[in-house]
Parts: sequence; structure tokens; C-alpha cells
Amino acid sequence: MSKVLVFLIAALIIIVLLAALQIFLSMSKNKYLGLILPVINLLVAAFMSFGNMIYTGDIAPILAAFAVFLIPAVINLAIYKACREKIKEKNNQEINKMNIQDLE
Repeated sequence: MSKVLVFLIAALIIIVLLAALQIFLSMSKNKYLGLILPVINLLVAAFMSFGNMIYTGDIAPILAAFAVFLIPAVINLAIYKACREKIKEKNNQEINKMNIQDLE
């Protein structure tokens, strides 16, 4: 096996595990736990891109790098939003069931 293939498999496993962790944290009762990974991704994006501004001074490539580094944060926020909507829908269904039972 070549080193590139091993690296790609390892990277894919890490991405899947991080997505599973994001789903797990987003589905918890505490709504702020799901925001941990997006905030970490945002901080990493800021550190990786704006840290280079000290050395280069050029703003256009730094903003482009910031946009690229923000992609994981956007994906994690989309997962968070989808999971929270699912929880909200489930809670609304439970409330509707209780209201129906109260009417009987």
C-alpha cells in the first residue's frame, strides 16, 4: 500500500469520527455542546489564516485561506442545525400527544 492511500484512509476515518462526534454532541439535551466543534473550527481557521498576516501582510490570500478553513465549521453548523431541528420536532410531537391525552 502506498503512503498516500494509507493517509487518505486515515483522513476519511477521522472525518467520519468527527462527524459522528458532532451528531452525538448536537443530539444531547444541552444545546451548547453541539457548538463545541464549530467554535474550535472557527478558532483554528482564524489562527491558521490570520496568523500568516503577520508574515505576509497581503490580505487577499489570507481571506481566501480563511474561507477554505471555514468549510468544516459550516458543515458542523449544518449538522448542528439539522439535529436541533429534529429534537425540536420530536419535542413538539410529544407535546401534541400530551395535549391530545389531556383532551380525552
